[in-house]
Amino acid sequence: MHGRKANSNACGHENRAVRKVEGHNLYMIFWIDRVQSDFYNDLSNALKDIEDLHLETEISDSILEIEQEHDDDQNMNKLCEILGSEGASVVIDFSYFAWQPGLDYIRSHHIPYLRVDRLLRPFLQIFAEFLKHKNANDVVIILQNERDEMEALLQIAEGYPFRTLLLNGGSGTDFLKRLRDLRPSPSYYGIFAGGTNMNAIFEKINKAKLFARAPEWHFVFLDPKDRVFKYKKVAENAAKFGINARSVCKSLRMKDAYCLSGFNIQRALLLDIFRSLIDVRQSNLDWLEPILAECNETEHSDNNELEIRRNFDILDHFPLTNFMTLMTPDSSMQFEDEYDQIIPSLTFTVNISINFYSTAHEAVTDLAAWQNGELRKLNQTISPAKRFFRIGTAEAIPWSYQRRDPRTGKISLDYLGKPIWEGFCNDMIAMLSEKMNFEYELISPTKGRFGERDPETGEWDGIVGDLVSGETDFAVTALKMYSEREEVIDFVAPYFEQTGISIVMRKPVRETSLFKFMTVLRLEVWMSIIAALIVTAVMIWLMDKYSPYSSRNNKQAYPYPCREFTLRESFWFALTSFTPQGGGEAPKAISGRILVAAYWLFVVLMLATFTANLAAFLTVERMQTPVQSLEQLARQSRINYTVVEESDTHQYFINMKFAEDTLYRMWKELALNASRDFHKFRVWDYPIKEQYGHILLAINSSMPVKNAEDGFRKVNERESADFAFIHDSAEIKYEITRNCNLTEVGEVFAEQPYAVAIQQGSHLADELSYTLLELQKDRYFEELKDKYWNRSRLNCPLSEDQEGITLESLGGVFIATLFGLGLAMITLVVEVVYYKNKPFNVPENAPQVIEVKAAETSVKPISAAWHTDIERKKITPPPSFEVAAFRGREIPSSITLGHEFKPRKRLLGSAIRPSDGLMTEDELPPYVE
Repeated sequence: MHGRKANSNACGHENRAVRKVEGHNLYMIFWIDRVQSDFYNDLSNALKDIEDLHLETEISDSILEIEQEHDDDQNMNKLCEILGSEGASVVIDFSYFAWQPGLDYIRSHHIPYLRVDRLLRPFLQIFAEFLKHKNANDVVIILQNERDEMEALLQIAEGYPFRTLLLNGGSGTDFLKRLRDLRPSPSYYGIFAGGTNMNAIFEKINKAKLFARAPEWHFVFLDPKDRVFKYKKVAENAAKFGINARSVCKSLRMKDAYCLSGFNIQRALLLDIFRSLIDVRQSNLDWLEPILAECNETEHSDNNELEIRRNFDILDHFPLTNFMTLMTPDSSMQFEDEYDQIIPSLTFTVNISINFYSTAHEAVTDLAAWQNGELRKLNQTISPAKRFFRIGTAEAIPWSYQRRDPRTGKISLDYLGKPIWEGFCNDMIAMLSEKMNFEYELISPTKGRFGERDPETGEWDGIVGDLVSGETDFAVTALKMYSEREEVIDFVAPYFEQTGISIVMRKPVRETSLFKFMTVLRLEVWMSIIAALIVTAVMIWLMDKYSPYSSRNNKQAYPYPCREFTLRESFWFALTSFTPQGGGEAPKAISGRILVAAYWLFVVLMLATFTANLAAFLTVERMQTPVQSLEQLARQSRINYTVVEESDTHQYFINMKFAEDTLYRMWKELALNASRDFHKFRVWDYPIKEQYGHILLAINSSMPVKNAEDGFRKVNERESADFAFIHDSAEIKYEITRNCNLTEVGEVFAEQPYAVAIQQGSHLADELSYTLLELQKDRYFEELKDKYWNRSRLNCPLSEDQEGITLESLGGVFIATLFGLGLAMITLVVEVVYYKNKPFNVPENAPQVIEVKAAETSVKPISAAWHTDIERKKITPPPSFEVAAFRGREIPSSITLGHEFKPRKRLLGSAIRPSDGLMTEDELPPYVE
């Protein structure tokens, strides 16, 4: 009879009677729990295996499902029914909890009792021993059914060395949500299942994209079918615990095919138990003689039979095999009764090889082996898997931002479909992961940004809310240290210098003009200068023409050639007096010289005035800025300004406005209600300057922008520099390095540091603080600052402050010069054309050519010349040196004039040959020494 289950007929057990069942059969009663539903199938397969061995013993079985939640009377009625109808040679207990009333009953009838240990215990022990070498402290164990979940739960209740979470992977997909929402993320994962169930469980995990960081995962196969696993390539570098099928079959004394077809541990253990009981039965027929016991009959067994059963201990005669062993009392199931603590349990031993999935040779992938109850390391470099942290971050340029396609603006995704993050904080996270040896996942908040408290519920959102709820382990982003935030989270050492709020504006686009230098003086001044030049030129001409002491009218005083100031020459003198070259020879008359002196004084003063005003004009133009501080911005009304809506900057002005209102209300109450002791508070003016209320009003009227990108865009669009954006100073400095049109105005205010945030009481505080201090010592943060706030990578044109006066400002000077050059060239062309086209009229007194003498080549080749009337006229010799130098005045006695030098003959070795076409020695002019 196979798998017959007893009915629950009621029977009393106060009066007991026992009778013997004739024959050579084995009548077994199995105690199981309700969760062991697979026991029926394994028992049936084990009985078939016994039949195939032909051991000449028939086995009858009865299964009693012990209801732990019900009264013991119900379980006892079931047992009495089985004992009364079938009888029992032995009771084999597979249940997880000792049923004390039933155990007392079968002991009173001396029915042999065998207890079987939990089947999952050895696998959990092997798994725990291996993870000790990896310094594990928490683990998630995924099991294939409810029975394994119960056994693992009992193992943890007895004491498991790790913090463990059990999930039933065979109960649908509910465990996936729990696995996804698990916080904090565990260090290791273990899947305990047979080969077929392992494929089904891992397929669910892989589809849900929960399989990551393969070294953290361990696949513990509960049967030798590890080769049927279909996801070896996906699970590369994950650990595998595989049963050695050949060693199991060798221990069971079965063929290898037995361990490869339908094999499992429970079936193998049942097979070994049956064979051992058959050996006991066949060695002595009286030891396992089936016993019928009826609860309502009077006991009538003879004394000899009772004495045999009383002296029989099945464990003394139960043969153990290489596969089946007994648990020692120290590690067996502990009962409340001291007598029950010595009950041994049957268990099994298997050889398990531990390696990791890889395409390399098995000798390289072997990690350890479990043999004879001990773990033997095959690879001495078994190292813990990297820790894994969920790190919170939020978009804030240049701290953390998602990579986007420059053409479409779409967010770039990695192979897992997650955004790719970049920025200052992401580089720092990568360095922290290298220094602290961990892997990480960046988590952005689903609600909010950095963190705000709901005034009604008191709950936090954003980065702070994720830390409070445990969604993230720590946060590295542009998170400022606020006392309000420190009430719910902790901060470690700041990683960035003090930053705060600043103002950004567009550089004003100034109007350029090539004749800007002309605007230094007003039009009436330029016209006055031209009038002065004209009047001075006319006056010089008149004075030189009519003054009796001018060089023109007093030739006796000036016998040498002098400058004649015609009207044209007077204008040229007046014009050239404006140049550093000067006007040239001045008039000779005293009246003309007085006029010229006054005119020169006018020129000097006018040039100095123009030069000074031009320098000041150009300098002031370059230094001109609309506003230079927050106070100036608040006092004016031409320039509009705004902030990012609901940002830290916006909240700052809201808080400052509230502080101003509160202080004013307190001061007013104090001033109006001042007593005699506080009469000094009675002042007319409010002693605190109010400005934040006006600033907030102006911000609200300009409408706060949704994000920083809109704010910078609005500033860049205003070429007249009539719009300002108040924002985080670090982000403003970064934007300036990317846009040449922007400039920072004023000084930074409301300074606060950026720091890494952790959960309150987190064990990572000391480690993170130490690592950050090490990075500061190595100047790592300075390198990051130079990387992200580097203006040299932007080829901006030099400003006027840096490059000086631009060509646009003084280009008119060059144009005027080029105009003069062009006018001169045109005048030259006119002169040439006019001269060529003018009729040639010879004046009466012009010299006439009367003879042309042929040139003589032998005597005087060079002396051939034009003979004109000039030769016949008497040429007046030039005045002597004394006359030209002293003009009739007496020669001072201090000056000595030299004597006249007489010519001397040249003493040359040879004379010049006439054939050379040169004059002879006799014809040379006298040589004066």
